[in-house]
Amino acid sequence: MSLLIQSHDLSLSIGNKTLLNNISFEVNKGDYLCIVGPNGAGKSSLLKLLMGILPISEGNLLLNNKLVSAYSQKQLAQLISYVPQSSGRQLPFSVAEFVKMARYPFHSALSDWQPADQQALENAFDITDTGQFSSRQMSTLSGGECQRVMIAAALCQQSPILLLDEPTSFLDPHHQVEVHRLIRTLNQQHQITIIEVSHDLNHASQHSKQILALKGGETLWLGQADKFLEAKRLHALYDQDFIFLDHPQTGAKIALPDEQL
Repeated sequence: MSLLIQSHDLSLSIGNKTLLNNISFEVNKGDYLCIVGPNGAGKSSLLKLLMGILPISEGNLLLNNKLVSAYSQKQLAQLISYVPQSSGRQLPFSVAEFVKMARYPFHSALSDWQPADQQALENAFDITDTGQFSSRQMSTLSGGECQRVMIAAALCQQSPILLLDEPTSFLDPHHQVEVHRLIRTLNQQHQITIIEVSHDLNHASQHSKQILALKGGETLWLGQADKFLEAKRLHALYDQDFIFLDHPQTGAKIALPDEQL
């Protein structure tokens, strides 16, 4: 596999507060990395560094062997798309209008809609099964429908890397499964490199390839996803005891918070 992202001793400080400290990891083309950890661990801040939104305080972050800081925002947008944590249902656009906006990295102020743009739009609608919503207003969508449209917009951008910030955090179980299946399809069938922030430890351990566990802005653990669920490690990460079961269908280890006093 070809190396796509390299982080070397990456640190981020804002004012007197250090949000990330000496974070190092690598992502290969076609990889699936989940970033986990408690609230305030620096997970979303790391995504913002990858997108060039926040400036790096120390260390290096390379994309295709080139410093992220050396890319323009339009160049980065051709390589990285992003599905945020917040819902898009407050946006005053139709679904089609919103998804079309994702083509901005390939346009200048006066350029016209091209056949390649239309093909990207149709492919995004087809993969996410959201073409049926194209004429509806974003405000009329359910949470699950909206999240699929957000992913459709990211696909319309045609970037090889997709960042997702807790993509199922506000969804019911049915729509959580639906979105997780879609993300796996993008990774496995369409070879899109996935970097996902998640609080779902079982999803992360069973479906991603690598896990980066952050606590207090530092790396607590980095390794193969299927080796992540371990009692001492999870206690150190969350200050919480867990119990472990075997999945009745796959035999995979499952972690549940121990709620006993």
